[in-house]
Amino acid sequence: MIAVALVLVALATAAAILVFRHASPIAVSPVSTLNTGGLVPGPAVMAPSKSIGEVAANRDIWLEISWKFFGELRTLNAVTVGGVPARRLVRSNEVPASADSEIWVITAGSGDKLEKATSADIGFAFDGGNPAITMQIYRVVGASEEPAAKVAEIGSSISIAIPADGVALISLIASGTDSGSLSNVTKDFRARCGKDFLGIHASKSSTSAESVTATFSGGVAANFAAVALQPALEMR
Repeated sequence: MIAVALVLVALATAAAILVFRHASPIAVSPVSTLNTGGLVPGPAVMAPSKSIGEVAANRDIWLEISWKFFGELRTLNAVTVGGVPARRLVRSNEVPASADSEIWVITAGSGDKLEKATSADIGFAFDGGNPAITMQIYRVVGASEEPAAKVAEIGSSISIAIPADGVALISLIASGTDSGSLSNVTKDFRARCGKDFLGIHASKSSTSAESVTATFSGGVAANFAAVALQPALEMR
């Protein structure tokens, strides 16, 4: 009986080792953007025919979204990609606000409703008013749908821990200026969007585990949202 038990333990250990290996490194590509250039009619906004990148079996679509209302406190209630609801991971304000930066995700690989789509209409549903919006869309392959970390911050910088072979996505809105930059990241999209609204959407890849701090140089407090993506696991 003892010998049998030892064999079972050894088999279970070997199976665990097989299951918990990382898949291939994460591939992240910025594929399309949105800049409304100022206020647009709301509360529903549609960005038609945005690229979501080439089809892949384990593809996810990540969206960095910054928005502002002038003199109104609002909430972004829903985002859809090709009519399919996306899921919000993090936002800089958890209460109604006049400005916010957020990160959303939707699966678009094999077996998903968007598995064959290379472009899609992006829909935004606010709880009222007329927003101004910037957005960067990323095609991500090989990442877990659950991030290793989520961070929201209001100030001059944001720090996030990136796992080995991981990627950080960092989004900000600076609502009191139309100038400034973001350090220590790859700035995938920077847009002035109407009066005193700057949206910056960025990413950062890392081969080793590290903590990254991105600092905004615009001289005002910015609203930050960030996620750290970790490689998906696969059975080998």
